[in-house]
Formats: sequence, structure tokens, C-alpha cells
Amino acid sequence: MIVKLPFATDRLALDLRGFRVRAFGPSAPSGRDAGALASAALDEPLAGSALVDIARGRGSVTIIVPDATRKASLPEVLPVVIERLQRAGIDDGAITVLIANGTHPAVGPEAITSLVGPLPGSIRVIEHDSRDSELVSVGDLRAGLPLRLHPSAVDCGCLITVGTVRHHYFAGFGGGPKMVFPGVGGYEEIQANHGLVLDLSGDHVIRNPGCEPGVLDGNPVAEEIGRAAAFRPPDIALCLVEGREGGVAWAGAGPWGIVFEAAVARVRTWFEVSLPEQFDLMVACSGGSPTDSTLIQAHKGLDAACRFLKPGGELLWAASLDGGLGSEEMAPFVDDPNPESILARLSTRWVQYGHTTLRIVEKTSRHRVRLYSRIAPDIATRLGFEPVADPEALLGQWRDRHPGARVGVMATGTVFPRTP
Repeated sequence: MIVKLPFATDRLALDLRGFRVRAFGPSAPSGRDAGALASAALDEPLAGSALVDIARGRGSVTIIVPDATRKASLPEVLPVVIERLQRAGIDDGAITVLIANGTHPAVGPEAITSLVGPLPGSIRVIEHDSRDSELVSVGDLRAGLPLRLHPSAVDCGCLITVGTVRHHYFAGFGGGPKMVFPGVGGYEEIQANHGLVLDLSGDHVIRNPGCEPGVLDGNPVAEEIGRAAAFRPPDIALCLVEGREGGVAWAGAGPWGIVFEAAVARVRTWFEVSLPEQFDLMVACSGGSPTDSTLIQAHKGLDAACRFLKPGGELLWAASLDGGLGSEEMAPFVDDPNPESILARLSTRWVQYGHTTLRIVEKTSRHRVRLYSRIAPDIATRLGFEPVADPEALLGQWRDRHPGARVGVMATGTVFPRTP
């Protein structure tokens, strides 16, 4: 069997003949016409009024969209949203597209054009900066911690969110309320929210067991995100669900709680699987660009794959990692990647990408992860990966050591074990 793994903007072909291959992936259909799906969702929402009726007479509109690390087919979807706003009598100059960077770095004008596609020139496109001093307080996230949001999200006459709902490795699911917070929230409150991943109640610091992909109830991070979004809920949310190999296969619109719940149910059906046992050998990727461009983003695919791998099992993981780590904040933890020391440091000062480093080294200490990528080999080795220059040579070694072995393959999209 020849498998082709998405890798950067290309495909990596691997010859798995001679193995008993168990390929598994999403049951989602292929992506369809994203614009047509968005059109139908906005005109016939799951609840409430159509976008044209909601926007009429609102004066100004802000559309929150995901940044370049997320796939949302914006060049096809945004024109549909804007056409309905124009039909509602909203002038292009009164429309703002706000890119929800969260704590991610700004990408600049050229990347923005690629992200959102061509838009009428009078529409303003801005990137959220979580450290901006002009953020607006909308209430207290918790006692003593004000929640600040981007002023364009707070002061507009109509707020629209557009985002893809998918599993998130500690917030349960991405998209939905995350478009408001942490998408356009303040840096300190984002860090405080993500710091709920750690359970400090006992004698030893541990990761909170509720902060897992697919878990919303009992997940303190997800529950607080929902409370935060309620301070400035979108007037209409457009939630998208990916197809089997990207694109958009489902779209729903309406009040964010109703639409998010429907999207989550769809994601569970399509992107969670039941397998009778874990594998000793696996081949997996992180879905190609943009989700395999940095280690911060790509490790989410690694997280999913390792849930199907036995302790001590061996994984060939292909991720381009052209952008390196993805944040300078990760570098100090990479310099000292011991899980116990990372936990100790995070318990005194939470750093989001220190937690990412922790999740990575937990996996490389539990499994043998053979990494095919473009990241510097010394960085990969420091994190516990075993860099691989020639994947076919590694597969040849597997054939010699494990003739006829069963190999799990996650190539057509990231999936997770079915959530109880």
C-alpha cells in the first residue's frame, strides 16, 4: 500500500507494502463549495434571524475571523458574508474584518491578503494584538481579573464570528466561543485561562485531567471560555466543519451556543473513531500547511496520533515545521525540556508555550517518535524526537525488525478516540 501524507504544500509518498496496514481517518465527506454552504447557513440559520435581517440598520459591523494557523476557507466565505451585509444596507466602509490572533504573532499585509482573499478596498482589515493597551474591559473574567476585548468587537453595531470547529488539545474544541476569547482577548487573561490546565490543588502539580480534546463539561478552560464569550456574544456565529481532507463540509449559523453545539456534534461524528486496540507501529502527519508549519501547531496532530499508540510504541511522524518552533516563548523550555522542571516553572509563572513543550516531551518520553521534518535536528533531538532523513529507510528497518507487522496509518485527516 502506498500512502501519501500531506506535508507542507505537497504530499509525502510512503511505501507500506509488506505490512498489515490499518488506515483510519475521518468519516467526513469531502469538502464542498464553501461559499454555497455558508450562503445556505446565513440565510436559513439553525435559530434566530437570517444575517440580512440581523444586520439591517446596525450601522457598523465587525467580522471576527481566524488567523493563518486555522483553515476556514475565508476567500470563499467572506464574500458571502459581505454580500449579505451590503444587501442589508451596510456600507463597505462600515465593515471591519478582525483577525483573531489570540496570542499568536501578527502575520503582516502580504499574509493577510492570502488569508482573507480580495475584499472591497474600503473594508478595514486589522490584526488583533493581545498586548494592545487600547483593549476594552467588558467585565471580570473572574474575581480580580478583568476581561478585555478588542474595541472593534465591543463597539460595533453588529458582531459576526466565522470559525472552524475542531478538536483542541486542551480546550476541548476550537472555534465557536474561542473566536471571541481568546481570539480577541487580552494577553494576561488568556494566559490565566490557559493556566487552568494545571491542577495546583494537591501536593504535586499535575495537568488537569479534564483539559483534553473533545471534553467540554468539567473542562475548566472550556467552561471559562464560554463565560467569557457571553460578555460580548456575536449577533450571529457562522461555524464551519472541515471535510475529510480539508475544505468545508458543513456550515451552520445562528446564536453561538446553539450553532457551536451543533458543530461539536458533527465533529464528534466525523472526527472521532473507535479502535479495538492501540498500535505498536504508526505513521501519521499533521495535515500539511498551515497546520504543520510550526511545532506549536503541528504537535496537535502528534497529540492525536499518540492516543492510538501503545506506550513504547514507535511513530513515524511527518511534519514540515518550516516555521520552526512558532514562538520565541517556547525557546527557554526547549533549552531545559525536562517534564518535572517544566511543571515546576509553570506552577510559578504560566507560559502558554511552556505547556506546549510539556505536552511534546511527555509524548517523546512515552513513545519513540521518529520525526521527518525541516526543523533543526538539534532542536528535535533536545525535545526527544529521533530525526529521520529518509523515511523509506526507516520503513525498511521496520520490515526487517517486524516482518508483516500491523501498522496504523493516520493520513487522511486527524482523528481522536471517541469521547465517552
